[in-house]
Amino acid sequence: MINFSRKLEEVWYGDKKPAYLLIILSKLFSLIVKVRSSLYKSGVLKVRNVEVPVIVIGNLTAGGTGKTPLTILLSEFFYEHDHKKKVGIISRGYKGRRSSKDPYILSENDNAIDFGDEAVYLSRRLSNAMVCVCKNKHRAAQMLVKSGAEIIISDDGLQHYKLGRDYEIAVVDGTRLLGNQYLLPAGPLRESISRLYDVDLVLLNGGYEAFSNWENHLHSSGIGNITAVFNFTINNKVVFNLSDNSKHNLSEFTGKTVQVLAGIGNPERLYKDIEKYGIIVVPIEIEDHGVVDINIYSDDVTPLFMTPKDAVKYNKPFPKNTFVLDPYIEIGEDKGDEYAFFTLFDDL
Repeated sequence: MINFSRKLEEVWYGDKKPAYLLIILSKLFSLIVKVRSSLYKSGVLKVRNVEVPVIVIGNLTAGGTGKTPLTILLSEFFYEHDHKKKVGIISRGYKGRRSSKDPYILSENDNAIDFGDEAVYLSRRLSNAMVCVCKNKHRAAQMLVKSGAEIIISDDGLQHYKLGRDYEIAVVDGTRLLGNQYLLPAGPLRESISRLYDVDLVLLNGGYEAFSNWENHLHSSGIGNITAVFNFTINNKVVFNLSDNSKHNLSEFTGKTVQVLAGIGNPERLYKDIEKYGIIVVPIEIEDHGVVDINIYSDDVTPLFMTPKDAVKYNKPFPKNTFVLDPYIEIGEDKGDEYAFFTLFDDL
């Protein structure tokens, strides 16, 4: 399964033209997407609104682009800087065996096997927010409102038109960008690139060079100008030992070899971030949202690093040499960019 996913990504983000069969399937998928979109725009299918503002953070491509850290950043902002506003978060509960059309607000005792790694990570990370798991995002929003939510953030859901929204953010990987620009399964796109003209903000995941990558990508592909207002970076400086909760700077591992478990959309970005500290990274093969037997990789010699989204999938006690990364997000290049970004939400 991992090899299949990697081969598919090689097609999506490589220079070779996809197989003819994939292109045919892509055109059929594109037709379905257009028909569905037109049904909502014409009012044949109804958009359902709720009584509080809704922010949708999504992406045009399949796989991770950095939506979850951005969801955490905004949730903390609304609670800490906006009169302790009660935040409700919608998560699909991807790969959770109990995820369904019936909304459920997570408690601290819920686990990733039942409700998915992203939802459980958000619930444990954000003590002042409610996380509701449901495949029907409108029903999730209704339950959150009834439970006291004053603002709702949908982690993913750009294509879930049934849920009305007040603000849309499309997150784009500043390295992979839009791939070969085919829709699924020939390419990574869930919708046509023209969808980016409709959102309120295109946000690039990457350093300042992401702007150049984005502009060059649009120009070389013959796509019209789509303005990306801000970029952001997901950084790591410290890790916590999962057996004793001790805190360590990444600089303590300079010159050492570490194994890295990252069941995320683009793990190569994380590997490079760790390697900046002079650390030798040995990746552990795992698919996005996947699970491995961590005991196979743990020993007293080579440390094992994992992302917080991965850590919630495993039960304590953890092996002694196992560490969880503590990522944080930075908007733009300075405090001025961060301030300008948050002012976008003043009217919500």
